[in-house]
Amino acid sequence: MIIFDKWLQALGKLEYVQGKARPNVDCILCAVRNNDERVTSLKIYEDDLCFIVLNLYPYNPAHLMIVTQRHITKFLELTKEELLHITRAIQGIQLLLDDLYSPKGYNIGINQGRDAGGSIDHLHFHLIPRYGSELGFIDIVGKTRVLPEGLDDVKKKLESNINKYLTKKFFESF
Repeated sequence: MIIFDKWLQALGKLEYVQGKARPNVDCILCAVRNNDERVTSLKIYEDDLCFIVLNLYPYNPAHLMIVTQRHITKFLELTKEELLHITRAIQGIQLLLDDLYSPKGYNIGINQGRDAGGSIDHLHFHLIPRYGSELGFIDIVGKTRVLPEGLDDVKKKLESNINKYLTKKFFESF
């Protein structure tokens, strides 16, 4: 008996990827950066080099994207300053998530280009907390992904705690 014969997927993302639910903007992440009213913004942090948003189609609670302020599409285009700053931001977010959610691990990565799974042409890093036994009865039998906490609740929780972690002192202590 094969239990996992389907690909893992973010619920609701199919219509977005097909363009049916995609806002009419040149770049969705630039629109989020610019607080464009045509897009849903789940931004929890912003500074001169990056901003951090909850993924609208999360694989798990607190699935975040760390996004370059500059509109670039390739990892090789990052400046040394951006690279160090963004990796430090990822470390700070891990400390925050460790305290708030106690995940058992993380997936950290980039999907650069359509053939690599990228659906947005603006460089961003995914940080996905992993919780161990994530698949339950409903996930497998009902082919439905259950997220135990809504995006608004996660956003409020992260926003109210993020300034304890991503401080100027934190970035400079590297």
